[in-house]
Amino acid sequence: MTNDRDDLPGYLLNLLDPDARAAVAARLAADPAAAARVASLRAVLPPFAEVDPPDGLALRTIARVAEHVVATEPRTVTPPTPVEVIAADVAPERARRLPVTDRPEARTLGGRFRVELLVAAGIAFVGVGLASTLVMKVRERSDVAACQSNLMTLNQGLAGYADAHAGRLPQVGTGAYPVAGSFVAALADAGQCPPGFRAACGAPAADPRVVATSAVGYAYALGHRGADGAVLGPRLAFGEENDLMPVCADIPVGTAGAPHAHGHNVLFAGGHVRFATVPTVGLNGDDIYRNQLGRVAAGLDRADAVLGVGSDRP
Repeated sequence: MTNDRDDLPGYLLNLLDPDARAAVAARLAADPAAAARVASLRAVLPPFAEVDPPDGLALRTIARVAEHVVATEPRTVTPPTPVEVIAADVAPERARRLPVTDRPEARTLGGRFRVELLVAAGIAFVGVGLASTLVMKVRERSDVAACQSNLMTLNQGLAGYADAHAGRLPQVGTGAYPVAGSFVAALADAGQCPPGFRAACGAPAADPRVVATSAVGYAYALGHRGADGAVLGPRLAFGEENDLMPVCADIPVGTAGAPHAHGHNVLFAGGHVRFATVPTVGLNGDDIYRNQLGRVAAGLDRADAVLGVGSDRP
């Protein structure tokens, strides 16, 4: 989770969601040190707000710099030396045939212009690149934080469901809730969908049943097979090991609709959320999106956590 200090660049660039922005504003009103930091950041951050740098900005910047250099470049010409004057008087035909680019004054002016244009172009590319990278990093960090907050809200609903069902979480693969995405409908039917919960990272508030039947949303535990081969739903049992059991997560990177390009948030049974850049964060370092046989199906045992996406079945 990011803290208020980490959110200050996002606050200045208008990249935070309304709740996060209100939280930062409240802190600034109560914390002079944070307000001073915002003032110092405002003085150095580029004025990019809410939008990515438009396409072609770098090229337009270079063209503008080149136009400025051409308009302001002094057109001083180095006076010819006496030897050059005599040579021109003695051999006027040869002087006229001399290429313009071979004359000393042309070489000096043209060379200087080209060097300054290259320097200006380099500065423009670096400046636009740095600004673009800053905006992208702040926005990505803000998106990850918002998704983590949403998963923590979901955890409240899952805990309430478990309290009312002897520690069991919604089981998917049944007639009423056949696919992984329908776990949200199970929470809604049990009255355990927390207010303001979004059924997918970054999705707008919507009817949980509508989102639950879509191809995107959160990945949810498919359960595991018992000794008789029957699928058993996930449980919210607490303990040092059980707390590390993945229960829900963003859909994996590379899947259509994945909210983050470099990783995924994972909600564990202990109620904490972790951002992971690899899928191997199961109890034994297992892939949380596949069972021990490499399949998207129920785990082979309780320690084999498998999170299914959308229409996946146990």
